[in-house]
Amino acid sequence: MLTINRMLASTVFKQTKGTGSSSNKALKTTPFGRSDAFTRGGFAMMPHATAPLSLMLYFTQSMETQLDYLVYGDESGTTGSDRCYSIGLLCVTKTKVNEFNQYVLDLKKKRGIVGELKWSKIKNSAGQANICIDLLSMVLRSSCCFHSIIVEKSIYNNWTTDKTDREKAFYQTYTYLLKNTAKQLKSKLIVLIDQKCDKYKKNDEVMGIVANNMLAKLGSDRTIQEVTMNDSKEHLGLQVVDILTGAVNSGYMKFLKPELTLSVAKEAAFIKMAAMLGWDKLVYDTYPNKDFNIWHFPSENRSRPATKAIVPNFNIKAVHQSEI
Repeated sequence: MLTINRMLASTVFKQTKGTGSSSNKALKTTPFGRSDAFTRGGFAMMPHATAPLSLMLYFTQSMETQLDYLVYGDESGTTGSDRCYSIGLLCVTKTKVNEFNQYVLDLKKKRGIVGELKWSKIKNSAGQANICIDLLSMVLRSSCCFHSIIVEKSIYNNWTTDKTDREKAFYQTYTYLLKNTAKQLKSKLIVLIDQKCDKYKKNDEVMGIVANNMLAKLGSDRTIQEVTMNDSKEHLGLQVVDILTGAVNSGYMKFLKPELTLSVAKEAAFIKMAAMLGWDKLVYDTYPNKDFNIWHFPSENRSRPATKAIVPNFNIKAVHQSEI
């Protein structure tokens, strides 16, 4: 299995293309009013963006494994004086990894993004704001899914009572999120998380074991095949989840600290991303949602300021440079 996993990881950047299939019809096809193959599961562009290169069905032999998802994980807000931190998991079906990578590369080219995609690099251009909106649209309109947990530090006891071991507290919440994601997906997962400089060098391995044990106690299958740390420069999925996780964390930071103002591109992206979810602000948690889930943690933080359903709105115009 390990050999197969390494082969799978090594093929992530091959630029092949295909069409996909959506798993949540209520969320992913109803807004279009169409039933063609492209909108059912393709990585459809936002209405304001020009169509990507023609997508053709092509799967490499190395991708035909028994695994169902590659899951990319990253965090935001764990360092410094931020009042909350977030962890995000982006799940890409195994047969769509090549198409996903090509789609993201096309978006980067269209928006003039050079180098690694990172939330910290969203500063002062319309292209930077728009790629954040494009990536959210991609997740909502495709077979990808995004699950996140936002932790308010001041009311998370494990974070506040033992300040010398916040690493352990952090990985506890990471494990909770991974367990809940695996429970909803009911599929085999290979999990690639962004590299961290930890005191304990096997946090990734332990996280997978503990999450599987939690699943077993719930009567679910142990579906997590492995969890490993990886370099974000080598995986576009880690870069995309960095953007999405940074956005939801920063949105909640603005709720906790209303006077907080971030870069002009981030502020512009917040407005459009919230509108695409059918919200007025990017600050809410969601009802349990397989496709796009935001979980406010711990329990005292649920529904602050509110829990809302996602009502996708894809008639969102691109940010114009004059707005920046």
